[in-house]
Amino acid sequence: MHATLRRFLALFATLALAAGGLLAVAPTAAADVTYVPDRWNGKVVYLSQACHDRGDTVCHTNTGCAGFSENSNAYLVAVSATTQQDPDHMNLLERGYKVVRGNGLTRSNIANSNRVGADLHVPIHSNAISKSCETGFSKDRYGTHVMYVSSAGKECAQVMKTRVGASSPGTNDTRRYRTDLGELNQTNAVSCYLEQDYHVWGRGVQWMRNRAAWSWRIGLSVDVYLGYP
Repeated sequence: MHATLRRFLALFATLALAAGGLLAVAPTAAADVTYVPDRWNGKVVYLSQACHDRGDTVCHTNTGCAGFSENSNAYLVAVSATTQQDPDHMNLLERGYKVVRGNGLTRSNIANSNRVGADLHVPIHSNAISKSCETGFSKDRYGTHVMYVSSAGKECAQVMKTRVGASSPGTNDTRRYRTDLGELNQTNAVSCYLEQDYHVWGRGVQWMRNRAAWSWRIGLSVDVYLGYP
């Protein structure tokens, strides 16, 4: 009887691993990754990847159209903004910034950003209105939102809203004052919280996935805000 039970539990564990998201289990976040430019301008940018830990120890994700994962996309955008090669536009490393890419739980990313003495903290997210993939709405329902809490963050949010929003397909680009987010309230660095566009409409998802065409705009925004150090 015990052997049968053990075989059943082993089979259940195998099926659970195969099912993955069906059991809403997300992998534990990895350690931060640091990128050092050939010529450092003295500034550190912390790119904090989306991680909806909900108070526990794993990174849950939000999903959108065509299997879009907010967390996976945030990782890919952070890597692209840091390292993407483009003959016409510079990435963050080429602009001279030391970049720390935060892979951790939200509270870990906040602590690590403070530990490394970041000059600018940029959470990378995508937005939602509903939990389904919407159709039939106009593009002014969507757009780039950048959130802030401080006066300096407001300035950064304006720059990023303008530069990133110029590329995103949604036209309701805006900056928003928020007081309820740890990544705005608890970082020593100025923080501007990027919601690239909405992942609940097809054009937004398509644009976010084409990150090589627009992720350089994050570096441009940082340069404009910090005054091209």
